[in-house]
Amino acid sequence: MTFSVSFNGVDISSLVNGFTGVTRNIGSTWVNTTSQTSNTGVDFLYNSIDAKTITISFIAHVRKDRFSTTRRELAKLLNVSEPAPLIIGDEPNVVWYAVPDGSQTLDESSFFDGIGTLTFLVPSGVAESSFTQTLNADNSGGENGSIVKNDDGSVDLIINNQGSLPVYPTFKFTHTSDNAYIGIAAPTGVLALGSQDQYLPGSKTTETTKVESQWLLNPAKMSLKDNFDGHFMTANDVPNPQNGQLLTAGNLVWKQDGLRFQDGGPMPPKGTVYLCMGAMQQWAIPADAVGDVGSANFTSTFNIWAQATKMGQTGVLQVLFVDANKKLMCGMGIYKDDAKGNTFQTQLYIGGNHPRTWKVFGPKLQELNNGGHGDGKVPNPNLYFNSATGNFTIQKKGPVFNFTFGNKGGNYPITIPELAYTKCMRVYVYEGQLWNRNNTDQKITNLSLRMFKFQKNDVTKTIDATVDATKYIPADDHHFGNHEVVTVDTSSANIYRREGATIANDELITGGEFFSVGTGETTITCLFGDKASPPDIEATWKERFL
Repeated sequence: MTFSVSFNGVDISSLVNGFTGVTRNIGSTWVNTTSQTSNTGVDFLYNSIDAKTITISFIAHVRKDRFSTTRRELAKLLNVSEPAPLIIGDEPNVVWYAVPDGSQTLDESSFFDGIGTLTFLVPSGVAESSFTQTLNADNSGGENGSIVKNDDGSVDLIINNQGSLPVYPTFKFTHTSDNAYIGIAAPTGVLALGSQDQYLPGSKTTETTKVESQWLLNPAKMSLKDNFDGHFMTANDVPNPQNGQLLTAGNLVWKQDGLRFQDGGPMPPKGTVYLCMGAMQQWAIPADAVGDVGSANFTSTFNIWAQATKMGQTGVLQVLFVDANKKLMCGMGIYKDDAKGNTFQTQLYIGGNHPRTWKVFGPKLQELNNGGHGDGKVPNPNLYFNSATGNFTIQKKGPVFNFTFGNKGGNYPITIPELAYTKCMRVYVYEGQLWNRNNTDQKITNLSLRMFKFQKNDVTKTIDATVDATKYIPADDHHFGNHEVVTVDTSSANIYRREGATIANDELITGGEFFSVGTGETTITCLFGDKASPPDIEATWKERFL
């Protein structure tokens, strides 16, 4: 037979001389569960799809070592510990995740040709598409379905699942305005995220206030000069709150894509030695909608590009959150003192009664280096801070600080009880160069703060006098910010927000359930806050086949 077969990325066709047959049967094995309730027949209860078996027959020509090489090569290929992709050439876009099952045979009785059979078990019983289907504004009306904006502000997604089994879509919402709420209603389930109008219990209450969030800095796009003009002011007369050995007498300027280090200022008196010559700028947190300054509960997302283009370049960049006394509350830094190689560190800082560098990633782990561009000089290029990614989120909820890498990262929470009610009043950005290193070829080529966002999460407002406060608290219309990305992955049952990569499963409103979408066309209605414009919506899914 003239078709190809690959398993775990290896073309089996290159190991044998041809295939004589393949048996996939029709669909998978159905298992019916019944109950004996009478003397005649049984009652059907339910059925399920069992594992599927696929057999492939092949022919191998004799070699100088008879068939030893063929046996060993196939045995090595089949030695897997978990299901691996199996692709058969007549369906190149369909993948079965399979493991070898039972005896794999090779009849060597003929002096010229060996006949063999490979048997695979597909535990899931189904196959899936090798590529992802997408429905968005660009292809709406095509074979994958349509997106229809309704007069009431809702949006209908008509998903056309061309597989033979239900799928689990991922929904991506890119906001075009502030928004309180996202509702996703399908025939098979409903999901609700964000902030809803709340009706209080029937008993009388003195509740007269509500707490909402407000974006105090939320730039439209990354790497624009407008993101920093008028917001970040020079603070080169203030000691660095994380480490006084990092001098601040120099200058940061907007260059190319964000705030970058320009110079370290005048040399200090002869005979003194410091860790870094650098510069610092500050953003003073402005008053919120009710005139209150500072925030004890906030979420800040920022974007950094860290890339050394030559071995031995050095430098530091920090984003530091401080209280009214300019004392450190928390922060994050990119630090490179490797003057010979290409190893970065990421440092997480916390304040309170015991200020310290709380966590360090690298250099032994080699997690952060070379800007993720993979020039071959390091074993594990940086996947966190490069020209394509680099979002990092710091969130404070009372005494809990959570540090989150936005790309392939993870969450790192820590509780500092003495800072539970402390307000963040300023944010410092520090950049510098190591002592006695020049600012030309020895400075990190790309070390830039390209975006900074800040959301205050404890704006306290009195409920409007025209509303019956004993029964009703309105939704927070600013819960999700303009330009914010919210992603709902129904397959993994995970929710992400900020830039669409920060885990946020606590956004799920009680009663919501993750769901699948059936075959053929299914209409899913998306609802939003009363004052919001509909976000841009994209749905993606992988079709599945029996």
